[in-house]
Amino acid sequence: MTSMFPAPRYGAITRFALAGLTLTLLMGDALAQGTLAPVQSTLTTLVTALTGPIATSLAILAVIACGFLAWSGRLTWGIAGSVIFGIVLVFGSAQIVQFFQSAVGR
Repeated sequence: MTSMFPAPRYGAITRFALAGLTLTLLMGDALAQGTLAPVQSTLTTLVTALTGPIATSLAILAVIACGFLAWSGRLTWGIAGSVIFGIVLVFGSAQIVQFFQSAVGR
């Protein structure tokens, strides 16, 4: 009875392993010795955008939605707590990260 899967060819696997080992041993230094300033500026811009006017508008809309839910008698403590906790996390994220950095001595 023949198997549906062919037997592995160990010769090919050995050749690939040998080629990978050779390339690893012959690797030189990386030629990209630039700074991370473009990445840092992009991330800073992203954080500023997400914690600035966009986040403020979304927080206002979330509080308005909670107001409408309370007005109609459908606001639960879970929804109100989630909205408050989310607003605290978004706008307090920088202070939270600084707290943990100072806790580990950075």
